[in-house]
Formats: sequence, C-alpha cells, structure tokens
Amino acid sequence: MFVQGTKRLKMNVLLTTYEILLKDKAFLGAFEWAVLAVDEAHRLKNDESLLYRSLADFSTNHRLLITGTPLQNSLKELWALLHFIMPNRFS
Repeated sequence: MFVQGTKRLKMNVLLTTYEILLKDKAFLGAFEWAVLAVDEAHRLKNDESLLYRSLADFSTNHRLLITGTPLQNSLKELWALLHFIMPNRFS
C-alpha cells in the first residue's frame, strides 16, 4: 500500500464509503490528500454532525462537493456546505 521506504501511498485515488471513512478516520486522516470529493454532499448539511467534523479535519488541497440537492430545508444547510469547502470565507 505504501511506496517502499516512505509514508507515501501507492494509489492515486481512494474511493470509500462514509461508514468506512468514519471507522478508519485515524488512518486516513494521517495523509495529505490532493482532493477530497464528497458525493451525496447534502449529508454534510449539519455542521455539528460527526461526519461533517470528521471530513473537515482531513488535510486537503481542494474540496469538491457533489449533490443534487444543495438546498433542502434552510439557508443554514447551504451555509454548512459552503463553509465546508471555504471555511475562511464562510466563517
């Protein structure tokens, strides 16, 4: 899984589920990721949820949210998504 003699991963892409990510957060969070792409991003509408906080802790250069329903119930949910991808601008 690692390049021999380094802590660099041999993979270019890791596709996983939310459940596996939460289970293996300590391991996966130890790496610097180039991009964090989140499908079904409307699941991050609550900025106090375990999933939101876990993903927000990941060190990434870029974040991409993929959802068909960015606004479901309130503007606060939209704010949570915008804050996730641009925390400095939406604080």
